[in-house]
Amino acid sequence: MKIIGVDCPTCVYSINQRLAKVSGFKKLEADPSTGEAVIEYDENEAVLSNIYEAIRKAGYDIEKEVVELRIYSNERGLESLLRKINKVPGVINSEGSSITNNVRILLNPLEISKEQLFSELKKLGLEFSEVSETSIKEKRERTLLIRRLSAFIVGTGTLTYSMLGSFFHTWSVNVYGLLILSLIVLSLSYDIIKRGFKTLISGAPGMDSLIALSSSLSFIFGIIFSFNSFTLSKVNINVDAASFFEASAGVLGFVGIGKYLEERLRVRAIKYLSQLESVLSMKARIVEDGRVLEVTAGEVRPNDIVEIKAGDKIPVDGIVIEGSGYVDESTFTGEPNPVYKSEKNRDQVLAGTILVSGYFKVRATRVGKDTSIYHIAESARETQLHKPEFQKIADRIVGLLTWVVIIIALFALSIWYFYTGNIALSVMFAASILAVTCPCPLGIAIPLVVSLGVLNSAKNGIVVRKGDAFERITSATVTIFDKTGTITRGEPEIVRYIRIGKEDFLEHACVLETRSEHVLAKAMIRFCENSKTKRELQISSYESFPGLGVIGEVSGNFIAIGNIELMRRLEVLVSEEAKNIIEGIGKDGGTPIMLAANGKSVGIMEVRDEIRSEVKEVVDFLKKKGLKIAIASGDLESNVRRTAEIIGADFYYSDLRPEDKGDIIKELQEKGEKVVFIGDGVNDAIALGSAFLGIA
Repeated sequence: MKIIGVDCPTCVYSINQRLAKVSGFKKLEADPSTGEAVIEYDENEAVLSNIYEAIRKAGYDIEKEVVELRIYSNERGLESLLRKINKVPGVINSEGSSITNNVRILLNPLEISKEQLFSELKKLGLEFSEVSETSIKEKRERTLLIRRLSAFIVGTGTLTYSMLGSFFHTWSVNVYGLLILSLIVLSLSYDIIKRGFKTLISGAPGMDSLIALSSSLSFIFGIIFSFNSFTLSKVNINVDAASFFEASAGVLGFVGIGKYLEERLRVRAIKYLSQLESVLSMKARIVEDGRVLEVTAGEVRPNDIVEIKAGDKIPVDGIVIEGSGYVDESTFTGEPNPVYKSEKNRDQVLAGTILVSGYFKVRATRVGKDTSIYHIAESARETQLHKPEFQKIADRIVGLLTWVVIIIALFALSIWYFYTGNIALSVMFAASILAVTCPCPLGIAIPLVVSLGVLNSAKNGIVVRKGDAFERITSATVTIFDKTGTITRGEPEIVRYIRIGKEDFLEHACVLETRSEHVLAKAMIRFCENSKTKRELQISSYESFPGLGVIGEVSGNFIAIGNIELMRRLEVLVSEEAKNIIEGIGKDGGTPIMLAANGKSVGIMEVRDEIRSEVKEVVDFLKKKGLKIAIASGDLESNVRRTAEIIGADFYYSDLRPEDKGDIIKELQEKGEKVVFIGDGVNDAIALGSAFLGIA
């Protein structure tokens, strides 16, 4: 395959590290200058989709081709069908929808062409046609909705017209008028009938098969008894032909309104989620031969160099190859703190995030519909593909029930004809059985409820990735919260400044922090403004150390602001008084930031991140539901303990790395607990993935 974004041996090394975690991976040989690579793996242990995902997680992508097909197969065979397609050499992955019967296939073009894929699919005995990804347009959706609604209106109109004769003896029903109305409903519902008979003939009948049999038999026998006056009867029972047309139109009419509601919900959900893809219409600046060209994000190609200035929304996924800056990744992480990105580390950036300060150039690795933000939108759209357990049970019942109903209908037809000799009456009973036992409540209502839950969640700002989330959340036993940015606001404030010694260097610190864009620097500037501290001194030098703090020369004094680790590296003399203050702040649940001048500690700032006002209400609600509450955080033990006491958590874990959180969740689940983990995105990815239910 060809890997996009590789331009140095370091890139190959980072990809190799990711691939090494894939079970069955053997070795990677790659050319850093071209990105062309040969990957060897054991196909009994790994699949191509695992290899692809590992490369994506490393921050790169591969050249691939997307093929979208309409498969003419019944819905119950979709999962086994996708497994067959995924086994075709060169197919990275395939996904399908039982609602549209569309299958989206990702190909590795260096291993298989589109024509070769079509040949392989024909060998599997599949019938298909190629469609574009944009084939399901609003106009088509609108036409389908109109047809479904029209079938309901005409169908109920037919029922009403026919039944008026039962209430008013003077009402005359025109059988031929009913025939025409019934024919209109059949025409509006042609796709349901066609699909029903196709699945019946294939030996895998479903709901549509019962609908098609019931409505078609009723209509055909209605015509027969309209034009023929003969009766084969051992008993004197009269069946009016109008009843057949009434039944045919009525069944399809009510099925039409069910399909209309289902389709309308799906369309609304897709429209709502499409706003995530707005990043594709942004402008981007491409650096080409020393010139900067402005194009739309959709025109950027992999390996293009894109220029990003402060304040820009990043239009592509890529790797920083020149410059540095702080990036707001709250779209993905929920964290308000900007993250430092630089060419030195070949850091990855994502489309939809914002460069808060700085300047850099990015080599595009994923563009357009391959970006991470588009994949999030796709995940939300494809929620219907991940069926909850109760939906799978319902599907199995529907498959069995369909055969049972057909057998009972044939049995009823035989018995009634044997005892009465009245073919009209016998067909009427058989058609009635097919109509009323159609398992629509199982087959339509359950996915409709899941779709409704997904839509309502989306309106409240929650993107549901899998439909079984609703099922899982009700059986959970433990809820574990991340602390910073989840329980707390993620907006730190300096609540007090403690001077150590006689000299006051607060003004020096205020001036130095004006050069930084870090969230703590902004908190410092707000504190200086509130305390009316002057900022008139001059800065001779300035340097930032991400994760530690800042240093610089202000009016002839060497100033350092940061954590204890920065002071240790600078060999700053920390007095006993300072150590006691730091310990006290930690015990009280705060975070100490030290100020040093000319190698000595001269002040300490107490930083606090306030707990969200709604947290206590949420915790109380979950406890009433019988869940145990815990906190898992990378913060100091004293801070986490105090937060746990305030919100009423049952237990807590502190000083954790991201992988530690995942291990804790696995241990709890091995003991029989079902853990819901609530975190703030990418940095909690391991925990979110390990949990019974992950909420980011």
